[in-house]
Amino acid sequence: MILILGGRYQGKTAYALKNYGSGTVVFDLAGQEITGMYGAGIIVNLQEGVRQLIRMDIRPEEYFRDNLAKLAGKILVGTEIGCGIVPVEKADRAWRDETGRVYQLLAANAQKVERVWAGIPVTLKSDPERC
Repeated sequence: MILILGGRYQGKTAYALKNYGSGTVVFDLAGQEITGMYGAGIIVNLQEGVRQLIRMDIRPEEYFRDNLAKLAGKILVGTEIGCGIVPVEKADRAWRDETGRVYQLLAANAQKVERVWAGIPVTLKSDPERC
């Protein structure tokens, strides 16, 4: 599993396609149900998958932990939502917190973690023995 993080519209998906999966099926959690993501090679908008799970009253961290094996070999792309102003709404704060916990879990279990900013990747973690 490779985890790619960064801000909105920073080139994460384009980077993932160029470097890990030209021609690979991209699954967008912003518009598709999370349960269908396992058939794709690249899964984008992880933060929206977390939002879906919260709405279904499923604990996101547990869901992703229970499904780590299904994510092996996948490219996961998530938008950083933890910086900036703390949301006023309690539900939005919970979403932000849960997304951060899921990102930590995925980063700990990923073979590689990259941050893309302005289209430029920075490797945060690389475990060549697991790649």
